[in-house]
Amino acid sequence: MIKRTTFILFILLKISISFAGTSHFPDISTTMTWVDFAGKLTINNHDPVNGIDEIAVFVTGENGDELIVGKTTIGNSVDNYYLISIFGDDPNTQQKEGAIAGDPLIFKVWSSQYHMEQTISQNQFSIALGAGLTQPDLPIVYQGAHHEQYGYLHIDFLTDTQHSKHSIPANNEAGILCFMSILIVMSVIAMRKGDYS
Repeated sequence: MIKRTTFILFILLKISISFAGTSHFPDISTTMTWVDFAGKLTINNHDPVNGIDEIAVFVTGENGDELIVGKTTIGNSVDNYYLISIFGDDPNTQQKEGAIAGDPLIFKVWSSQYHMEQTISQNQFSIALGAGLTQPDLPIVYQGAHHEQYGYLHIDFLTDTQHSKHSIPANNEAGILCFMSILIVMSVIAMRKGDYS
């Protein structure tokens, strides 16, 4: 019985460790064409969690689904600011793997503090001039200009909007503990039923 319990706990630990380094948003396909956006993120008028909170940008894919074309972690260059590369489509392939000129850009923010993902609406953006940066226009649309740098596009994440989606992430301590607790309870129930011999 002790060997089985130890083995089960070892497996649960391995599973939880595999989730520890994951990002909230899915991986992206990089291409040789991109533009950059920079700006400051505030969450309920407070600073975000640098190195953990994330921003991702999506466009409409070939089948009407969302296609991720860029993602970054807040504070990757300067605290409370983001710098995100948004990748364009590769014209040498038949598949759409990036943004094309005219695609509306859908910005989403993941707040680790609130365990919440939010699609940013146009009224949550504010624009400030930045030296050497091209001023973005609202609504935000992919222009297709290679290596253009836009800024500053500030984002105000507010938890009382209808665009928020709550979830328990598996990439932070609370999410890992929740996930491990569920697996342990399921294992104990299975062992009591005698499913593990």
